[in-house]
Amino acid sequence: MICKASPADPSPELVEGGECELSGGDVITETVADFGTDRPPAGFRPLLGRAEVEMVAGPFYERRTAGGQWQLGFRVTPRKLNRMGVCHGGVLAVFADIQGSALKKSLDLVAESPTVTLGIDYAAPAHAGAWVQSRPELVRQTATLLFFHALFYADDTLCARASGIYYLSSRRLDV
Repeated sequence: MICKASPADPSPELVEGGECELSGGDVITETVADFGTDRPPAGFRPLLGRAEVEMVAGPFYERRTAGGQWQLGFRVTPRKLNRMGVCHGGVLAVFADIQGSALKKSLDLVAESPTVTLGIDYAAPAHAGAWVQSRPELVRQTATLLFFHALFYADDTLCARASGIYYLSSRRLDV
């Protein structure tokens, strides 16, 4: 796939093919074949330019709500299933770990933010074909730390909750 981003809108836009062009001219090749078959709900677009482990666990999607907050989501496809036929807990854990990207966009923060701590509680299985969605919420922000929590819904069923702390590095991302 080919997708483009601009300094005004750093989220890459899906165009076609097998590469993604990010602002600044960087080109990355996405390794995921699910784009185009995931059928995300209206307004969701691919969350690109992520670490390879996140792309392998995903793909994940994002959208901005009318209130300015960002949501994340993904489709539970066959390659995300565990041996019991439901979404693998590791996929949900990776999804929990990327909540900071949506939270930072909602807060207009542009900083690298390694995870300090992450917790996840699994409440119900996310079945094959379900759309899993979250909207992370700020619990507290200090000069160097960002505390969050999020509820994950598989369609209309609460399937997990996550909480964590991110370190807000003074090193800025090249957006």
